[in-house]
Amino acid sequence: MTPTILRIDDPRVPGCVLEALETGLVMIFPTDTIYGMGGNPWDEGVVAKLRDLKGRADDQPFTLHLASVAEIDGYADVPERVRPAVLSLLPGPYTLLLPARPAAPACSVRGGTVGIRVPKHPFFASVLAPTARPVFGTSVNRQGEPPSQEIDEMIDRFPSVDLILVGDVMGAPSDILDFTAVPPRAVRGRLPASLWTSENSRDS
Repeated sequence: MTPTILRIDDPRVPGCVLEALETGLVMIFPTDTIYGMGGNPWDEGVVAKLRDLKGRADDQPFTLHLASVAEIDGYADVPERVRPAVLSLLPGPYTLLLPARPAAPACSVRGGTVGIRVPKHPFFASVLAPTARPVFGTSVNRQGEPPSQEIDEMIDRFPSVDLILVGDVMGAPSDILDFTAVPPRAVRGRLPASLWTSENSRDS
């Protein structure tokens, strides 16, 4: 079965995204970094299908993608000491590891920590925001392979994906910053210079 392919400015996209979230479909979507692949984080069938497609272990969490910064407090505890830093980084090309709240979907939690993304991208601001629903996501690749960035390659690798949404992406993965650590640390990429300076000044 060939996936449905639409540009994010197609007027059919909002309805297709809502259908995907409500009926257990797997979709590929653009972010401000690279393309993501995911769906409804509370649909165990979608989560299991994506684990199978990726070759991803059951104990490896998926990132929770939110449409706005205002949604973070629903799924993660943001300590007051790091809240200004979190608000300065998001929306943006970062995945932040934060203490999970009970409402966080199990597929995005490991060891009491949830990975949060709020991409600075029109798909999230204009399409996902009106649904008031998050999506879980991961890069478009099998475990250990480089992420796919070309639509034809995505179709070839993942023909059973239901919906592909096409939009501009930067092409480099997000930096992963651990805000459960004191001081925060970079798991992938690096801490922004302004954040590093701010943390040092608070600790001195």
